[in-house]
Amino acid sequence: MTSVATHRIGAGVEDGRAFRLGFLLHLDRDVPPAQAYRDAVDLFVAAEALGYDSGWVIQRHFRQGNEHVSAPLVVLASIAERSSRIRLGTGVLVLPLEDPLKVAEDAATLDEISGGRLELGVGSGPFAGAWEAFGKDLGDRHRTFDDSVDRLHHVLNGGALNRAGEVLHPPGSGVRRRLWQAISADPTQSHRAAERVATAADGLQLSRATAWQNGTVEEAQIRQADVIATYRAAWSDASTSPRVQVSRAVYPHPDRAEAVRLVTPGVRRWQSWSTHGDPRRTDTVEEYLATDHALVGPSAALADELAADPALRNVTDLLVSFVPGVPDHAEHLRLLEDTARDLAPRLGWRPAIR
Repeated sequence: MTSVATHRIGAGVEDGRAFRLGFLLHLDRDVPPAQAYRDAVDLFVAAEALGYDSGWVIQRHFRQGNEHVSAPLVVLASIAERSSRIRLGTGVLVLPLEDPLKVAEDAATLDEISGGRLELGVGSGPFAGAWEAFGKDLGDRHRTFDDSVDRLHHVLNGGALNRAGEVLHPPGSGVRRRLWQAISADPTQSHRAAERVATAADGLQLSRATAWQNGTVEEAQIRQADVIATYRAAWSDASTSPRVQVSRAVYPHPDRAEAVRLVTPGVRRWQSWSTHGDPRRTDTVEEYLATDHALVGPSAALADELAADPALRNVTDLLVSFVPGVPDHAEHLRLLEDTARDLAPRLGWRPAIR
């Protein structure tokens, strides 16, 4: 049974709802790649049936982060053939390591295959090894990312690509309207980046607020709220509305102790390879969950936490992920269902009218 809203988050979206609900898919289980991709399709199909507005896949090269997805647009093309309504997002495609023209061609083709459902999120990526492998300088990531986005805008806008005046085919105007940029959490960069995203009329993507970088979770949330305010203040496109997506880690379960038990193997696994600090750290599971700001337990308690998060007050899109540690397939399906039928409705979400 769907819960009655006990809190409300979100700035509202065009169809009168408080916010759109998406889920971020991690594929880091130790299964063969083919099985991981089949599971991804099944999860998207289940999420569509539950009313999720969107599903998003990340990009990791060489199984960095233990992920299987190095070619997210290919994975989404497979999902597109088994789904009909749910929007298909990249969260995010590492644009500076790609040719923006080729990305535009692939994205426009996928958008046609899916019936205009692609949500193209781009970012600069956290893994130094990937930059090295592609012959790029991670130290120049901000300038390289900005240049790549400018090129992508030009191509998707139908700009001439050669002296013959040839342009992108299929056309990329739909993808251009659904382009998102994930920006740096570095406070010396984030406000300038937010203004740049707003000026381009792109959507703003913000990752989870954790205490892995300096400060507390609460301070990270406030910084994100300030960046969102900067983005909204800089928005000037009267023909469209700002789009703000924020990601949060949730693990709804009626018994918190049992939920902690269920996530413990994932926590230990993540600690073994984590890029956050020393992977040999001896944090307890509870300490890890607090630092990672992974919300674990009954939906009512999680809704209280999310409603108090200042960064969620002005979102248009809430992106949930079920981490740390990716659950097995059956548990993943349960988490999708409990989030859509209990947690999200407590925050004012309802599925779109079909």
